[in-house]
Amino acid sequence: MSELSIERIKLIITITKRGTGTKIVDYFKSKKLHYDFICHGSGTANSQILDYLGLEKTQKDIVITPVPISKIPLVLKGVTEKFSLKSPGMGIMFTVPLSSVSSRVPQILCKSENMAEKGSEITLEKNVKHELILVILNRGYTDTVMNAAKGAGASGGTIINARRVGFEDAENLFGFTIQPEKEIIAILAPKEHRDDIMKNITEAAGINTPCRAIVMSMQVDEIMGI
Repeated sequence: MSELSIERIKLIITITKRGTGTKIVDYFKSKKLHYDFICHGSGTANSQILDYLGLEKTQKDIVITPVPISKIPLVLKGVTEKFSLKSPGMGIMFTVPLSSVSSRVPQILCKSENMAEKGSEITLEKNVKHELILVILNRGYTDTVMNAAKGAGASGGTIINARRVGFEDAENLFGFTIQPEKEIIAILAPKEHRDDIMKNITEAAGINTPCRAIVMSMQVDEIMGI
């Protein structure tokens, strides 16, 4: 039996206009990427910035796909060209590193027949200029958060509807009622603006305000469409 070579996995996150997500998933499947997830969101930026970034204020598809590191350059280049991500209004695509993943995922994704063909290698310059800021807040306070974020250099974000579960223990911990209906705002921001953006959001919409926002950030590696 041949030995299976397991390599590291990253997440590719694609934010695009509603209806394009399923087409991107079909493309991923054609590249033998079998774990694809779509959720719905909406844009937040003003029209001038949205026109520049290609994220007009419409409903969005957010596609989340785990991918072996060696396939990422080929996949990013392919999606960017096939779906014209460099054109206004088409969206953005970036990768986020994972610290661990269920063992079955790399066993399937890293099978030799699912890997990139020899001679198809493409090298991308690693992005070190952006970070992904996630804000989890009570529903209905998006403007408060985005006004604070834009005041520190953010250009816009994507809103995802969510629901808090298991909040009874948290209510006992914090001493106030926690609203279960949540929104998650994803902001892709220049790294040098990260601390100021997070500080502004915390001051304007933090846990001690009606927004009850929790703010976190994570590293972004490769990026396309911005």
